[in-house]
Amino acid sequence: MNALNDIIPTMISALRIASTRAAVVNAPRAIGATRSFAIGEAFGRKEKVEEDRYIRAREQQIAESRHRAAEAEAHAAELAAADQAKIAAKNAAMHEIADMLAKTGDVVSEAGLANLAAWKHE
Repeated sequence: MNALNDIIPTMISALRIASTRAAVVNAPRAIGATRSFAIGEAFGRKEKVEEDRYIRAREQQIAESRHRAAEAEAHAAELAAADQAKIAAKNAAMHEIADMLAKTGDVVSEAGLANLAAWKHE
């Protein structure tokens, strides 16, 4: 009996240590470890959604800037063609005026011809 009395307190203290260790090891798992994993997974999905949204917005910005650049280039080409047409019309008018003046024997300076051609096209 005496030996049993010595063993029982030792067993009880060993069981206490084991049960507190089990409680410490299992406590985070029971309290929030699985929940934090679920929250972490939700945050991961949210980050992925945000990344995808940013990528789509950036791609749209790039496409819009390319579209605006193409429009600007087309507009510049139209302006250049219109300028060429105006220059060709002015040169034709200057030659026509110069031919008319040559028939009558009158002489006008190059600047005067340009002014007459501009006046004719206004």
